Amino acid sequence: MDKGWFVVIIVAALIAAVIVSVLRGERKLRERIEARFGKRPESVDETDHIAVYFKSRQTHDAPMHYIDHMTWDDLDMDKVFKYMDACQSAVGASQLYAMLHEPCFESGVLEQREKLLTLLDADAGIRLKLQVFFAKMGRPLGHALASLVYGVSEKRLKRPWLYTVLALLPLLFIGVIFLNAYAGGILIAVSAVTNGVIFYRTFRRIETEVDAVKQFSALLWAAGKISDTHALDELALGQDIAEGYMLFRHLGGKLSGLTQQKVSDFDFLAEYIRAIFLTNIRSYNRIIKVLDENTKAFRRLYRSVGELDAMIAVLSFRKSLPYYCQPEFVTDSRFEMDGIYHPLIEKPVENSFVMVRGCLISGSNASGKSTFVKAMAVSAILAQTVNTCMARRFVMRPALVMTSMAVRDNVTAGESYFVTEIKSLRRILDKLSEVFCICFIDEILKGTNTAERIAASAATLTYLHGGGCLCAAATHDVELTRILAGEYDNYHFAEKVTDEGVVFDYRIQSGPTRTRNAIRLLDFMGFDKRIITEAEQLAENFDKTGKWPESI
Repeated sequence: MDKGWFVVIIVAALIAAVIVSVLRGERKLRERIEARFGKRPESVDETDHIAVYFKSRQTHDAPMHYIDHMTWDDLDMDKVFKYMDACQSAVGASQLYAMLHEPCFESGVLEQREKLLTLLDADAGIRLKLQVFFAKMGRPLGHALASLVYGVSEKRLKRPWLYTVLALLPLLFIGVIFLNAYAGGILIAVSAVTNGVIFYRTFRRIETEVDAVKQFSALLWAAGKISDTHALDELALGQDIAEGYMLFRHLGGKLSGLTQQKVSDFDFLAEYIRAIFLTNIRSYNRIIKVLDENTKAFRRLYRSVGELDAMIAVLSFRKSLPYYCQPEFVTDSRFEMDGIYHPLIEKPVENSFVMVRGCLISGSNASGKSTFVKAMAVSAILAQTVNTCMARRFVMRPALVMTSMAVRDNVTAGESYFVTEIKSLRRILDKLSEVFCICFIDEILKGTNTAERIAASAATLTYLHGGGCLCAAATHDVELTRILAGEYDNYHFAEKVTDEGVVFDYRIQSGPTRTRNAIRLLDFMGFDKRIITEAEQLAENFDKTGKWPESI
């Protein structure tokens, strides 16, 4: 066989092997994505990175009312977010995290999101294609691009003209060679070394920003691919992505030198040349300048691409649930749900419930009242952010969700549990004049003595009742159910203590709790009989007199 043909065959075989490898990798990527769709995603502890974008939005263009950090922590929303976070890209995860903090009080936004979900659900092929684009963007752990979105003006290098002058000097000194070869050579060498030092020092200083530009390159690539599908042309979100791509696509050439990987000696030689002429630094500054001059368009592109990935994650979340519904929004202060459950409970017990004014939910520990309250609050948040509720039917008036639950001592600030609890409640009271609220409280003012707790709790709950909000409060204090009977409806969770153990059915029931099983629980858990006897006598005496003995 002729040697030329042998070389051609070898080259063709190598090319074929590369193509097969690429196609196999693409197929495996699609299979992996499809296999995980509709499943609970693997938990990844990267919330601190993902939260950067939302925290930046808070100081720039976030809505006036959002889910505050106390409510978020009370409801374990980090865990809910991780359950929902099937995003393929870091941009999508950041946008999903922000969306869950920002309730939409105008139905138009939710309608647009539901249109997108309907489109994606109807066409699994386009949904998978989009997921592949996002997967190729990647999920870097850093938050460089998220920081750039709201801080691009701070990333511009000072005196950009100086880099242009320094880049021109080696070319000017070439002309000196024709006048004096020795002097020209020295000047070129000095200029090259100086520029090289400046290049590497500057790049070390802006390494994070360069990573952000690389991530923007991936974002721009994905925006172009999404636009080319034309699947979203009828949606405002698709139009925003297409417009953003058209505006920034000319940056593609400038991004290539910053983003390309070094794979050969020639690439390293090219890098030395770029260092001498400060090419990458000047390209970086031009890119940052363009982004800074088009800040709103840059933010809109980031948000639109991220929202598309986030909504695919929402669709996957819906598929993973036993059942869900879209919320019904009403103008009257009504809170109604059928078959509600908490998404983080593996085998949840569903409940139905109607609240047209405040309600008190009583019952013993572990009976289910706190979980039920959290289930209502979580669905109220998801209803107003991603149009999804963990219920068969869910009706509510648009409202800001606020909670006061998992209060803890603030040791670093030198605050007691009670002071921290008061501040938690005060922030809710302060919001009532700004926006209609649904507030959820667990064990109000439990950080103080019984008499003052009952008095202060009753007064606070009365104020909330008349202050333009719906309030659901879980409590152990049966006294409150009597004091507030004219303002709050009463519900309870109950349990049965038998010789075999404690049985909870986790079903909400009308009326205040009528059972007193705490002492029986002590008995069941093996406490000394003398403790049980003494406790029973004290409780019986209090029921008769309403007073505790001065001493035991």
